[in-house]
Amino acid sequence: MSEKTFQLRLWLIAVLASIALFVVTELIWEEVPDIFLLVYLVAGFIINHFISKIRNLKSEKAGIFDKEIK
Repeated sequence: MSEKTFQLRLWLIAVLASIALFVVTELIWEEVPDIFLLVYLVAGFIINHFISKIRNLKSEKAGIFDKEIK
């Protein structure tokens, strides 16, 4: 999977999961402030940021090891 496709899927999942979590919260509570959606979106983007950083670090390390072996 290319890096662009991975990033696009990651952000799309974050947005859809945030909306789904907001809907579930609305089902549990009768009145939910709209700020909850914003909080869920920001949390999803922060998690995606860390996932992207970890993936980049792993790919950089793999690239370094590949150069040392060759």
